Amino acid sequence: MASPTTSNISKNDFEEVLSPPPPDMISKRSYQTLSFPTFSAQLAEEIRNNQYDKQNNPTGVVNLAISVNQLMEDEVLARLNKENTLTLTSQHQYYNDTSGLPELRKAVANFLTRHHKPSEAISPENLVVMNGLTACLDALSHTLCDPGDVVITPTPVYGRIFTNFYDRAGATVVPLPCQEMENFALKEEDLKSLIKQYLDDGQRVRVFVLLHPHNPLGHVYSTEQLRNIMKICAQYKIHIVIDEIYAFSIHDRSTHFNSVLGMESLPDPQRTHVLWGFSKDFSIPGFRIGVIHSTNPWVLSCLRTLSHYHSSPPLTQHAAASLLSDVEWCDDFYVPTNKNKLAAAYKKACEYLEASGVKVHKTVAGIFLWVNMQAFLDECNEENEMGWCVFAARQEVILCSPRMV
Repeated sequence: MASPTTSNISKNDFEEVLSPPPPDMISKRSYQTLSFPTFSAQLAEEIRNNQYDKQNNPTGVVNLAISVNQLMEDEVLARLNKENTLTLTSQHQYYNDTSGLPELRKAVANFLTRHHKPSEAISPENLVVMNGLTACLDALSHTLCDPGDVVITPTPVYGRIFTNFYDRAGATVVPLPCQEMENFALKEEDLKSLIKQYLDDGQRVRVFVLLHPHNPLGHVYSTEQLRNIMKICAQYKIHIVIDEIYAFSIHDRSTHFNSVLGMESLPDPQRTHVLWGFSKDFSIPGFRIGVIHSTNPWVLSCLRTLSHYHSSPPLTQHAAASLLSDVEWCDDFYVPTNKNKLAAAYKKACEYLEASGVKVHKTVAGIFLWVNMQAFLDECNEENEMGWCVFAARQEVILCSPRMV
């Protein structure tokens, strides 16, 4: 198949070019934010106005750039519309604790304790609730990083990791490349070497970010590997942020997810922070609820202050707490049923893509696929890759942003 770039398709065909503002119109921070656009973000309005719907808009845009689980949509809606789950009361009309309703923090703590089985129950006092994991990462970047600090993350990776630490904190996100020929393995010696490289250059390495399960690779890391990585970070006094937003989206039946929250004797518990949220595992990204777990009192205090800018509505917090507190529905029905449906969907998607000549990276977790489209390019380079994305967009299919690499 010829590369789409041979048809004179340009990324600029889909960009709205914004002219530079007059001097002193916006802050330098705003320039920084505007300097980091993503391909899918530039098409956001077009996507929203023309989304595919089987009944109402069958020729609309199929958006593959956002990880959304719709497999349990009906079951979740049925539970949310049950009894008083979404009933507005006077409690929801007034100011509440912006760092999370006690009801929700208790429900999350109990849920994570039930499933991750730590030696001591997770305390609600160690949880801060914000409006999604993007907000959680933004708040952590403000709390942990100064402008110019180095943040390391294994790549390929979910593209917003770069913007979440760069946009407002001004941290420099540095990739730790994982090689396809080695099955994208995260090698501890490579992490240590990269840390030393930046320290030798006089830069401060402040944070290591690990997505576990990994997005987009779908890897689950062993307890031993997690501990070894944390030991390296502890040695250099680096904070480690573990994003576990796909913790309950394991579709491989033989894979056991080992959460950092279930591990004992962490190498540096004061510099270990774990994230989880409802968007992926519970199919409710519109609720905008993410959670940060930390045992560091100074980090927690700062996050509680920042929660004034990142709070979630009390009504949706109450509804989310209701889902987790209904143990029979949540643990006995929803979690296992969701995993079974994910396994079936993963198998079907892989079979279809591989039959079409697309190479698919084998995963055990997540609601996404990492695929190799090189067979459809004349030459593997950034120009052709972007051209392929634009070509797909013209066919009403939005692919993942190349910034993940």
